[in-house]
Amino acid sequence: MNSDQVTLALRREKELLEQVLVMAECQLELMETGRINDLEILLTLRESAMSEMELIESQADDALVSAELDELQDLNIEIFGLANRIAELDERAEWLAQQYDEVTSSEPSAAAGTQ
Repeated sequence: MNSDQVTLALRREKELLEQVLVMAECQLELMETGRINDLEILLTLRESAMSEMELIESQADDALVSAELDELQDLNIEIFGLANRIAELDERAEWLAQQYDEVTSSEPSAAAGTQ
Protein backbone atom coordinates (compact mmCIF):
# COMPACT_ATOMS: atom_id res chain seq x y z
CA MET A 1 0.00 0.00 0.00
CA ASN A 2 1.59 3.31 -1.04
CA SER A 3 1.34 6.52 0.95
CA ASP A 4 -1.58 7.87 -1.11
CA GLN A 5 -3.53 4.70 -0.39
CA VAL A 6 -2.69 4.94 3.30
CA THR A 7 -3.85 8.56 3.38
CA LEU A 8 -7.11 7.63 1.63
CA ALA A 9 -7.58 4.73 4.04
CA LEU A 10 -7.07 7.00 7.05
CA ARG A 11 -9.48 9.57 5.64
CA ARG A 12 -12.08 6.83 5.16
CA GLU A 13 -11.43 5.61 8.70
CA LYS A 14 -12.00 9.15 9.97
CA GLU A 15 -15.27 9.40 7.98
CA LEU A 16 -16.44 6.10 9.44
CA LEU A 17 -15.62 7.23 12.97
CA GLU A 18 -17.52 10.48 12.40
CA GLN A 19 -20.52 8.38 11.35
CA VAL A 20 -20.14 6.15 14.41
CA LEU A 21 -19.95 9.27 16.59
CA VAL A 22 -23.27 10.52 15.21
CA MET A 23 -24.75 7.07 15.82
CA ALA A 24 -23.39 7.03 19.39
CA GLU A 25 -25.05 10.39 20.03
CA CYS A 26 -28.34 9.05 18.61
CA GLN A 27 -27.94 5.91 20.71
CA LEU A 28 -28.35 7.95 23.89
CA GLU A 29 -31.54 9.56 22.61
CA LEU A 30 -32.96 6.19 21.57
CA MET A 31 -32.20 4.73 24.99
CA GLU A 32 -33.66 7.71 26.83
CA THR A 33 -36.89 7.44 24.83
CA GLY A 34 -37.10 3.64 25.12
CA ARG A 35 -36.85 3.02 21.37
CA ILE A 36 -35.15 -0.35 21.74
CA ASN A 37 -36.00 -1.65 18.24
CA ASP A 38 -34.49 1.45 16.64
CA LEU A 39 -31.49 1.09 18.93
CA GLU A 40 -30.90 -2.47 17.69
CA ILE A 41 -30.98 -1.25 14.07
CA LEU A 42 -28.57 1.56 14.93
CA LEU A 43 -26.17 -0.84 16.62
CA THR A 44 -26.21 -3.08 13.54
CA LEU A 45 -25.30 -0.11 11.34
CA ARG A 46 -22.60 0.88 13.77
CA GLU A 47 -21.16 -2.63 13.78
CA SER A 48 -20.99 -2.54 9.99
CA ALA A 49 -19.05 0.74 10.03
CA MET A 50 -16.66 -0.61 12.66
CA SER A 51 -16.10 -3.79 10.62
CA GLU A 52 -15.19 -1.70 7.58
CA MET A 53 -12.80 0.32 9.70
CA GLU A 54 -11.19 -2.85 11.03
CA LEU A 55 -10.67 -4.06 7.46
CA ILE A 56 -9.06 -0.74 6.50
CA GLU A 57 -6.69 -0.93 9.46
CA SER A 58 -5.68 -4.48 8.62
CA GLN A 59 -4.66 -3.37 5.11
CA ALA A 60 -2.62 -0.35 6.22
CA ASP A 61 1.14 -0.39 5.77
CA ASP A 62 3.74 1.34 7.92
CA ALA A 63 6.20 2.12 5.09
CA LEU A 64 5.75 5.87 4.67
CA VAL A 65 7.99 8.75 3.73
CA SER A 66 8.66 11.16 6.60
CA ALA A 67 7.24 14.13 4.65
CA GLU A 68 3.82 12.47 4.63
CA LEU A 69 3.86 11.50 8.28
CA ASP A 70 2.65 14.94 9.45
CA GLU A 71 -0.69 14.66 7.66
CA LEU A 72 -1.07 11.08 8.79
CA GLN A 73 -0.28 12.05 12.37
CA ASP A 74 -2.93 14.79 12.22
CA LEU A 75 -5.46 12.30 10.88
CA ASN A 76 -4.54 9.81 13.58
CA ILE A 77 -4.99 12.45 16.29
CA GLU A 78 -8.43 13.33 14.92
CA ILE A 79 -9.31 9.63 14.73
CA PHE A 80 -8.17 9.12 18.32
CA GLY A 81 -10.27 12.09 19.47
CA LEU A 82 -13.35 10.73 17.71
CA ALA A 83 -12.79 7.29 19.22
CA ASN A 84 -12.51 8.83 22.70
CA ARG A 85 -15.75 10.76 22.26
CA ILE A 86 -17.50 7.57 21.09
CA ALA A 87 -16.17 5.67 24.13
CA GLU A 88 -17.45 8.40 26.46
CA LEU A 89 -20.89 8.27 24.85
CA ASP A 90 -20.88 4.47 25.12
CA GLU A 91 -20.12 4.73 28.82
CA ARG A 92 -23.06 7.12 29.27
CA ALA A 93 -25.29 4.79 27.25
CA GLU A 94 -24.24 1.82 29.38
CA TRP A 95 -25.02 3.79 32.54
CA LEU A 96 -28.44 4.74 31.12
CA ALA A 97 -29.12 1.11 30.26
CA GLN A 98 -28.29 0.07 33.82
CA GLN A 99 -30.58 2.78 35.19
CA TYR A 100 -33.35 1.66 32.84
CA ASP A 101 -32.91 -1.97 33.93
CA GLU A 102 -33.04 -0.97 37.61
CA VAL A 103 -36.23 1.07 37.10
CA THR A 104 -38.03 -1.59 35.06
CA SER A 105 -37.02 -4.42 37.41
CA SER A 106 -38.36 -2.54 40.44
CA GLU A 107 -41.73 -1.62 38.89
CA PRO A 108 -44.77 -3.38 40.44
CA SER A 109 -45.87 -4.82 37.07
CA ALA A 110 -42.46 -6.46 36.66
CA ALA A 111 -42.72 -8.00 40.12
CA ALA A 112 -46.29 -9.20 39.50
CA GLY A 113 -45.25 -10.88 36.26
CA THR A 114 -42.70 -13.03 38.04
CA GLN A 115 -45.16 -14.45 40.57
